[in-house]
Amino acid sequence: MLKRFNHLILLSLFGIIIIFMVSACNKQTGDTLNSLDTSPWLSSSSTRIVKHAGGETKIPLKPQRIITLHDSTILDPVLALGIKPIGVATYSPRTQVLFRGITKEQVANIQHIGSISQPSLERILMLKPDLILGRELHKDIYSRLANIAPTVLIDWNSFTSFQDNFHYISQVLGKEEEAKQVLNYYQERIQKLQQRMGKEVQEMEVSVIAISGQNFKSYNNKVVFNQVLDSAGVKRSLIQLHQKEFVLNLSIEFLSKYDADILFVINESNTQLQSYLNNPIWSQLKAVQNKQVYEVETSNWFGLGPLGANKILDDLFKYLVK
Repeated sequence: MLKRFNHLILLSLFGIIIIFMVSACNKQTGDTLNSLDTSPWLSSSSTRIVKHAGGETKIPLKPQRIITLHDSTILDPVLALGIKPIGVATYSPRTQVLFRGITKEQVANIQHIGSISQPSLERILMLKPDLILGRELHKDIYSRLANIAPTVLIDWNSFTSFQDNFHYISQVLGKEEEAKQVLNYYQERIQKLQQRMGKEVQEMEVSVIAISGQNFKSYNNKVVFNQVLDSAGVKRSLIQLHQKEFVLNLSIEFLSKYDADILFVINESNTQLQSYLNNPIWSQLKAVQNKQVYEVETSNWFGLGPLGANKILDDLFKYLVK
C-alpha cells in the first residue's frame, strides 16, 4: 500500500514537472513570436510589398544599405535620386569601362562586388544589405540573393524609355518627388538645346555608329542616345529610325548606307580609328567630307539612366550648337 502511495506521488510530481516545462516552452515561443511581430522587418508600418520581375517582395520603406547589380540601368538612377549604394556590380573590365554614364567621383567609396554577370554572393553577404536591386538577368540567383536580403529584380526590357525605368526605381525607393525634379531638369535642358541649335542644325540628318574592330554597329530606339536625339528633335537617318533589331553588326561595306550630314562615332574597341580613316569608303562619306564626324566617349553614350542621358546632352550642346 505504501509503495503504491509513493508511486502515485512520483507520478503526480512528474506530471507537475511536465506541465511546468510545457508552460515555459509556450511562454518562450510566445515571447519569440511577439518579438518577431514587433520587429522592424515584419512591421507593416516600416515595410511594403513590391511587385517585380522575380515576384513580390516585402522591402523596407527607407532602406539604408542598398546594393545595385547593374551600373547604367540601376546604379545611375539610384545615384540620380541622391542615394549612394554600399555595393555595386560593374560592367565588363575587358572593355576598360566599368561604369557607363557615371563618373569615378560618383562611385567613390562604393564597394565593388564583381561583374554584372557574376556578382559575388560572398561580398554581398559581408556588406549586410537591407535591399538588393538586380535585373531580370539575375533570376538564376534570385533565391540566393533573397536569402541574403530583400531583393527586387527590374526588367529593363519591359520599359520603353529610360524615364519609365527611372520612375519605377523611384517608386521602389519612395523617391517619386526627387525623380520629378531630375526629369524636369533633363526636360529643361532638352528645350534649351532645341532653342540653341537653330533651324539649320535641326534640319540636318544625324547617324550614330559604334565601331568594333573592322566592323561597325547600328542600334535602334531602345538605346538611350537615340531617345535623347529624338527628344531633342534631332533628325535621325531613316535607316536607323526604322531599325527593328536592337543592334546590327555590319561590315564596313555597308557604311555608306548610314551616311548623314553629321556622324557620331562611338569607338567600342578603344583603339585608334586610323584603319577606318584610311579606307576609301570612309573618305567618301558626306559627313567626313564636311568635317562633321565627332568621336564620343563610349562610357557616356552607353549610359542608360538620367545621369548618362545628361552626359549625352553635354555632347549635343558641344557639337550641335554653333
